[in-house]
Amino acid sequence: MASSQQLLPPPTEINDTNKVHSIAAWCIVLGVITSLCVLWRLGLRLQSRSFGADDYAIVPALLLYLGWTAMAAYVNLHAGVGKPLWEITVGEYSVWFKGIIGSAWLYPATTCAIRISILLFYQRIFVPTPKARIKYIIWFLLALQAVYLVVYSILPAFICKPLNKAWRPLERQQYFDDWYYYYTQVALFSTSMAFDAILLVFPLYPVMKLQLPLRKRIGVSVLFMMGAAASIAAAYKLAIFVIEMERYTKISPEWLRYEMSRRVPPQFDTYGRTFWIPSQVEPSVALIGTSLPALRQSILSASQRLSTLWSSSGSSSFGNFGKVFSGRKRSSKTDEHESLSSDDDHVRLRMNYVGGGKNGTHDNHLV
Repeated sequence: MASSQQLLPPPTEINDTNKVHSIAAWCIVLGVITSLCVLWRLGLRLQSRSFGADDYAIVPALLLYLGWTAMAAYVNLHAGVGKPLWEITVGEYSVWFKGIIGSAWLYPATTCAIRISILLFYQRIFVPTPKARIKYIIWFLLALQAVYLVVYSILPAFICKPLNKAWRPLERQQYFDDWYYYYTQVALFSTSMAFDAILLVFPLYPVMKLQLPLRKRIGVSVLFMMGAAASIAAAYKLAIFVIEMERYTKISPEWLRYEMSRRVPPQFDTYGRTFWIPSQVEPSVALIGTSLPALRQSILSASQRLSTLWSSSGSSSFGNFGKVFSGRKRSSKTDEHESLSSDDDHVRLRMNYVGGGKNGTHDNHLV
């Protein structure tokens, strides 16, 4: 192995020849799509006068998510993420480490805010009376979110002493505890995944008690579970984080020729794909999924209009088929409405879930 005198120093000028823009682009695209879905949901709830506690809660969640997206895009564009590690300057590594420290605080705050919104949505849907026992389960889970936020907002403060040394690459090794960071992150991701898994299965019991055909109950359950489907992304993120840690001693021979190989973890060569993309996907899936119930009726209406336009532009035979199909569908909806109107639980679920007026004037069906 080369001696310290023979090691090559880091570059002093930024070289963007091999700069990668795709990671930042994906983060921005996901951020825009997700934000539009949430804003659409909020607009529909305001329009239908059904703005609830879950909608108020999703506003800070969206703001934190936008902050996360901005940080992810900035770090990936200005920290040399994706470039060969030996082409990255000390200044770029400083931005990189600031992103790591920032994510240690912003991730628990963002995920906590999203889960609070989902739990308040469940309370809005599944608590028929103030005395319902399921209400206390939701309150307990909300209390656990507060504990989660407090605990994982305190732990990052002890990653590095003093903290400002964490983003100074040439001094970082003396003060930064890599293993403490690793174990706290594993605990954070594991806890987050566990909460998401609980929210994933939470709707199954109350939905399955509804007096609906099995197919419809499954459809309702799947739609409600979309908001908690982030547990899949969280599981992948945890798995890849643990697997990447095993590469701690597997260093590229080329990278070993440089001084910064003694100061920068070798896993940084794939950090964009193994950290920033999964970290962006997880809250994006959660926010989009929890917005789908409010958006469903608008999406169905738009698809029906497109189907009508498509049918009217086709041949007469296809058009006749479209009319017959549309007539059958309307008849099916009418029958469905008649069969569901006698089910008080389902009526309440429908009124709160899609965002009909307070008097239930909107004819919005779950499935």
